[in-house]
Formats: sequence, C-alpha cells, structure tokens
Amino acid sequence: MFPFEPPSLSLILDPSGILPPGTEKNLLRPYKALRKRIPQADICFCFVQLEQGCSVEEFSFWLFNTAPDADQSRVWNLLVTVDLTSGQLSLTCGYALESFLARESWEASLQELAACLGDGQWHEGLAGFLRDSRNLLSSACYAACRYARSHNDTPLEVTKAPEDLRDRRSPARTSTTHPEPTKHHQPRKEPVTTGS
Repeated sequence: MFPFEPPSLSLILDPSGILPPGTEKNLLRPYKALRKRIPQADICFCFVQLEQGCSVEEFSFWLFNTAPDADQSRVWNLLVTVDLTSGQLSLTCGYALESFLARESWEASLQELAACLGDGQWHEGLAGFLRDSRNLLSSACYAACRYARSHNDTPLEVTKAPEDLRDRRSPARTSTTHPEPTKHHQPRKEPVTTGS
C-alpha cells in the first residue's frame, strides 16, 4: 500500500520539505524538556501528503511498526502523523505508553495542534504539543503511581493502571476544529520513571 522504504523515526520527518527552515532547531528546547521529565518517552512528528482516500491511521501504524532502528525504543515512542492532503492528524504510540494515554486529553491537544498548523503557526503548534505531552504524560504517571500505592503498597513502581488509563489501542484522530484551551496540572519537575 505504501511503496517506499519507511524512514527512521526522528523528531521531525518532513519528506516534502513543507516546514519552515529551522523548525526542528526551534523545537529542541521543549523537546529536551519532555525528555528530561519523561526520559523513556520519545516523540516524532511526521508530515506527509497521502493520496486521496488513504487512511492517515493506517499509514501512521505502518510507519510506526516498520521504521528501522526503533526496536528497543519503539514501545515508548509517540508518533504524530499529519496528513496535509486531508488535514487529519493521527497519534500512534508504543504499547508501554498505551496505559498512560487518556484519549480525551490527547484529542484536545491534537485539535489545538491542528488549529495552529491550519493557521500556519508551525512552531507554536508543535512546541505547544510538546509541552502538552510532557504535562499529560507526567500527570498520567503520577495518577498511575498513586493508584499503585493505594492498591499495592508499592512506593513508586507502577504495577497497575486504572481502567480509564488502560484500554487505549486505537490511534486518536482529529479534525482541525479548535477546542477550548485546557490547563494541565504539573505536580513536580524531576524526571518521571514508569517502572522500566
């Protein structure tokens, strides 16, 4: 269905060269902040122009699972695929992150990103999504740690996750509508570990 070799996952995949020059360099600060707070998790933004009728979710799933050089880290990766043809976005994640993704919060962040990209605010949208990712993953990890402590007396090791954080198998898909802005709680600043 996709007759080309998948590229390695990196912060920005832009095979058509549509992003403004220096976009990746301008994202290094929020990207490093995400990696410092959640060292296991990594993120990749992929911008493609798929053929009409081609599913962005299927493309994202294919790229995520066939990209070379990601065998060990893939379970902690997030891949945000932006199809410039349809204007749709898809979020695909490794199975280690699935239990930390609350669909509604991530969908709101994807919609904010879509709105920024639709207005040509590339840097603002991508940097904002990186900040949201850091906050959402931190909050989810702390919730899972609290749940584990209350059910298991295990101080910081995540052994179980609440039901509403567990079953997140299908990638999120969003339109380009802009939701009400949301604020996310940031409990503390040191790196989060999730038992890996």
